[in-house]
Amino acid sequence: MTRWWGLVAVVVVVVCRVTQATEATQAAGPLTKDDLDFLQQQVEKDERLDQVAKILEREGTYDPMKSRVAPAPDGGPPRVQRGHSRVKRSFEDFGNDPMMSRMAPRQWKPDVGPYAITAERLKEIRAQKMYPFFDADQRGGNGDMEVNINTQNTQVNKQLNFLLPFFGFGLNYTWVSLNGYLGFSDAPFNWANYPLKFPVQDWPTRPDPSFIGPFYSKCNIGELRPGDDYSKRPGVYWRMARDLPSREDQFSVELRERLMWDIREGMVGTAIFRPKHAIIVTWKNVTFAGGSVNTDAKFVTNTFQLVVATDEIRTYTIFNYDYMAWTSHTEAGGSTDEGQGGVPAFVGFNAGNGTRSYEYTPYSQKLYIRDLAVAGNANGFPGRHMFRVDEKILAGCCRREEELMEYPLTFSPEQGNMLGGTLVNLTGPCFKTSYRLTCQFDTTAVEGYILDDNRATCIMPQLYVSGYVEFSISINNGPYYWKGKFFVETPLTAPEGVWFKDDKYQDHSPEVLHIEWLAGNLTMNRDAQAQISLYGYREISIRPEIVYIDMMVEGIPNTGSFALTTADFMSRDNTHLLDLEMGLVMINLTIPEPLYGLEKSTAVWSRPVPLAWYFRFQWEKLFGSSWPSAMCDRWIENDRNLRNFAYEVERCPCLLQQAVADKGRFLPDFSCDKDGNTQCDYHFGAIHCVRTALPNEDGAGQQCCYDRDGYLMMTADKMWGGNPHRAHNLGKTPFDEANKVPSLSHWYHDVIPFYTCCKWQGEQSPGCVTYRFERRASQDCVGYQPPTAATVFGDPHIYTFDDFPYTFNGKGEFVLARVDSVRHKLDVQGRFEQISPNYLHEAKGSMLTAVAARDNISSVVEVRQRPIDAIWRYHLDVIVDGQRVYFDRYSQKIQQFRECVVYTPSNVLNQSHVIIMFASGAGVEVMENRGFLGTRIYLPLSFANITRGLFGNWTFTQTDDFTLPDGTTGPVSEARDMKAVHAYGMEWVLDDKERDYVGRSLFNHDNYRSSNYYYDADFVPEMDIEPALSINATTRSEEIKRACGDSYQCHFDFVVTLRRDFADMTKYYQDQFVNIKQVGLVTVVSCGALPTPPNGRKSTFNFLSGAEVKFDCDPGYVLLGEQRRWCYASGDWNWPEDGEATCVTEAEYLVMQGGITAGTVLAVLVPVLIALLCFSSYLRNKEQYEAEAYAAVIPLRRLRRSAAAPASRPSISRPIGPVKTADYSPVTHREVFSGSPPPQKLFTEAPLGRAYDSSSDIPDTPSSHRSLSDSDSYTYPGNPSAVDAIGCRPMKIPKDFDAVYDTHEPVNNKPVVFQNVMWDLDAEPHKESNV
Repeated sequence: MTRWWGLVAVVVVVVCRVTQATEATQAAGPLTKDDLDFLQQQVEKDERLDQVAKILEREGTYDPMKSRVAPAPDGGPPRVQRGHSRVKRSFEDFGNDPMMSRMAPRQWKPDVGPYAITAERLKEIRAQKMYPFFDADQRGGNGDMEVNINTQNTQVNKQLNFLLPFFGFGLNYTWVSLNGYLGFSDAPFNWANYPLKFPVQDWPTRPDPSFIGPFYSKCNIGELRPGDDYSKRPGVYWRMARDLPSREDQFSVELRERLMWDIREGMVGTAIFRPKHAIIVTWKNVTFAGGSVNTDAKFVTNTFQLVVATDEIRTYTIFNYDYMAWTSHTEAGGSTDEGQGGVPAFVGFNAGNGTRSYEYTPYSQKLYIRDLAVAGNANGFPGRHMFRVDEKILAGCCRREEELMEYPLTFSPEQGNMLGGTLVNLTGPCFKTSYRLTCQFDTTAVEGYILDDNRATCIMPQLYVSGYVEFSISINNGPYYWKGKFFVETPLTAPEGVWFKDDKYQDHSPEVLHIEWLAGNLTMNRDAQAQISLYGYREISIRPEIVYIDMMVEGIPNTGSFALTTADFMSRDNTHLLDLEMGLVMINLTIPEPLYGLEKSTAVWSRPVPLAWYFRFQWEKLFGSSWPSAMCDRWIENDRNLRNFAYEVERCPCLLQQAVADKGRFLPDFSCDKDGNTQCDYHFGAIHCVRTALPNEDGAGQQCCYDRDGYLMMTADKMWGGNPHRAHNLGKTPFDEANKVPSLSHWYHDVIPFYTCCKWQGEQSPGCVTYRFERRASQDCVGYQPPTAATVFGDPHIYTFDDFPYTFNGKGEFVLARVDSVRHKLDVQGRFEQISPNYLHEAKGSMLTAVAARDNISSVVEVRQRPIDAIWRYHLDVIVDGQRVYFDRYSQKIQQFRECVVYTPSNVLNQSHVIIMFASGAGVEVMENRGFLGTRIYLPLSFANITRGLFGNWTFTQTDDFTLPDGTTGPVSEARDMKAVHAYGMEWVLDDKERDYVGRSLFNHDNYRSSNYYYDADFVPEMDIEPALSINATTRSEEIKRACGDSYQCHFDFVVTLRRDFADMTKYYQDQFVNIKQVGLVTVVSCGALPTPPNGRKSTFNFLSGAEVKFDCDPGYVLLGEQRRWCYASGDWNWPEDGEATCVTEAEYLVMQGGITAGTVLAVLVPVLIALLCFSSYLRNKEQYEAEAYAAVIPLRRLRRSAAAPASRPSISRPIGPVKTADYSPVTHREVFSGSPPPQKLFTEAPLGRAYDSSSDIPDTPSSHRSLSDSDSYTYPGNPSAVDAIGCRPMKIPKDFDAVYDTHEPVNNKPVVFQNVMWDLDAEPHKESNV
């Protein structure tokens, strides 16, 4: 009865209004059509306002989460204004609740004040499954209802004005469709075949729509059943809320908090998510298309809802199914009365543009679609399903297992520290709290805990492995069906869970250490208690050990910071652990978080640290104050007993530009990276370091560091130089053996000795000298050979390994480089697709869109260009062994796979630059810029003479670059012959099946495609190397010349594509490659290391050809030796004529100078003294001889005068005549004037001299007998008796001597001449004797 009176009242009001309007218009003149329309609108508006007022009155307290009426513009309860009476129904009148009302809330105004939600209110609004939607507002409008959507017009466009990440794309617009989806492109209305398959195989011939489809089917707007007048009207509802974090009105605050907590508690990996924008689309009482008008089909309806929330990085969707009565429309085979049978609706997501799709199995297009309203159970609501949809689709709800072909496990986080303790939340099968859950990481299983029907959790155990491992779960000891890939981070690359506020922990005797940690990673409960433990690491057997040392502190608040006093450890006694020099700090909860029901607590770890701050006091007791020296000596002894490894690692490049360009063997050391972390703690003075990408067979690696001038730093110069590593940072399979554990083995063998030998002793200490020059000596670049490189870019233009340029426009997948030898097996392939049409016509060219590579037994790595609309967060897709991987987290910048490493530079955040490095030393670099792809391949010298493919045969000559797959030389001799080039290139096309000399396609073909999908044998590209510009083109030839210069590649691309950006990128990639070849990959001559003298300096670290090095010493030292050295073009240093440069202390130098002075004085004085002594001896002997000779002559003279008759002895009858000096050539000897008398000789040995006249008197002076003495007597042969004191008749001593003693010894090369002497003997007194 009340309804009828209300209707009568409305009719009366309308009649009165019309009558009043008619009377007024009669006075003003006849009414126009616009006037009538306006009057009609006013009447309808008043009717709606009356209806809204009744709705609010019937609802009572206004709740925006429940009401039919939309909140006011200020976010508060609606105020109804009707006609000129301005009837107001305020919050005081109705106590309106914007979450419960049918009326939309009003817009918030600043003078209202911010709204604060209480916990009770949040619990109340979260108790509703459906999010609010409104069919009325305070202005008499239709609230959220889209009245323009109907059977004839099934969709309306909406501008989002914010970035919506969806399935890899970044979108800012959408279409709301009656047909059960939110679209991002035009969708075909008619489908030829069912079930539907996405993405559309025939794209781009047929459109491939992008959409989010909670129920993708042909729908009509249904009707309410009789008696259901109070329900919201059937139709499609749309509400968008932007900038939620800054909104302060009730509705926005409640919507934001409700969304945030629903998503955080309903989906794993959302602990920090805060929604920024939200979309709510509701399909209220929609029926199936094709229903019979003669049946109740219009009453057979479904009601479901789509909620989208995003922070413009991550996007989450909620599917709420309130009531589901039908499954199929009639075109899909459904019945005309109930919409049953046939192919049910599609439920899921499609990215569009022929890329990717996600069908929500087992519900989509299956009879299980009926279960949508009772399954899901997100937030405990049957019929609620949740997904993450920004980059890839991750389901947040459990599903029936029996219909699944795959069992993908959704878990978060997807990575964790190798040391363990990471809490992993997961979703997969439908759980029950009574189930037993087992989680297996790689090969290690741990017990899990079930939280609710959708979520479970487990704690990652400690693993000795790095990279991707399999993560799987088992229910009730069943098979491990549900699986995923979990990335294990090394202790050095994982984010620091515990860190020290300053660097005092690196000192050997700090007093206080300030520790901080990620408290939220342990628990969100700030009242929880934490404890700090210390662990050590050692390798004393084949099995490495992580050893528990001490519980340093326990029962402290989990505030995230604490100060440790090292004096507290003075009394510790760890005698059996004193060999532990390095370790890690772990912080966990004293009592495990009861929310997760686990027996063990989550844990956070520090990176490896030296342990002197803990063990110093005990080491001093054991080794004394020189404990660093003792521990260094212990390490040196141990390291000498291990295998020598340094000669097997790669040689360092000579220059920084070479190290950066060698992308097949060296990658950046992220601890000292010019593009990232420039702190370089262990390499002071360096600006960039590189490491070998992969360990060698023994697990060793190389490190090379460069100073700001780009020269290689050596430990022979400073202790901060790079050095070879016995253990590679990434570890070596099988990872669980000594020397192969990721990060820890490297620290144990290569880093902690740096502390004990150098950092804690000094650069010139004996231990550091041994470390620098023997155990970890830097290797110079003598013998380093830079790799060669080839490239493809643009439309596609190719430079071979031998630098031969040509252009090849094929369509399909082709061999870029292939090696199949005993030593190497390498495949690098490229996909070329046709360029999009230019503004005139079809572009007759192709471009590189994807690259795939494999080396020996390595993983297959594919780098693929993303669609242009998907280039926002990631620019390239990286697919390894069929799985997409991402590099946006710092700890995942370098990822290790089977026999290869893939990384992106640390300063590249959008995944636009990817480098693949293989164990053989081959490298593949893929770059994306402005939507254009380019790639370069780097090969070391071991690949010479064995390469094939479009990049040519690397033989250091260009004549055989066009080698065919069978090894014969192709017909091409001139790159300008485009037809011949095209025929040659098509020989290298790939197929999915193996072909001799070519191989098979390595690409991951999505959506049931194959390599033939991209192959087009009939494609005819531009065949003119210098194509003419179309006469219809608006581009001018002057612009092309200005942009391209002398680059024919740039000119070709500009004319073919008619795009300046395409030509610019071609020129850019070309110039970049030429510079790399001429600068980074050029061979230089090195003279090898020239050590810096101890306590000295060098003017430069340059040791390349032409370098001049000057030496200098530190203050207090003096330089000795060669002060300058030059490096010759031959690779040799000049000879140090003054000796090697050394630095000695000033005291040592003064001592040396004193020694030199003393030596000089002695060198002068000793010969002088010897000469003086000899001269004085000579004078003394001379006087003695003269005296003795005089004493002997006087008695003879007296004897001769007194003799009366001749004696019986032989005598000389007459004097012997003088002998001229020209008659002989005597050999001189000065011994006759020596200080000692000559030995006694036979007469025949007597010296020949001048005889004296017998008639002459013997001189009285002593000097006349200078060569004679009593001991100089001679004996005649045959008559040995002496007749006088001299053995003969006295001879007259010559008065004139030339100071020459004749010895009869022949002069070299001169004949011997004997003098003729007349002997006056008694027997034959006148006979001449020939002597």
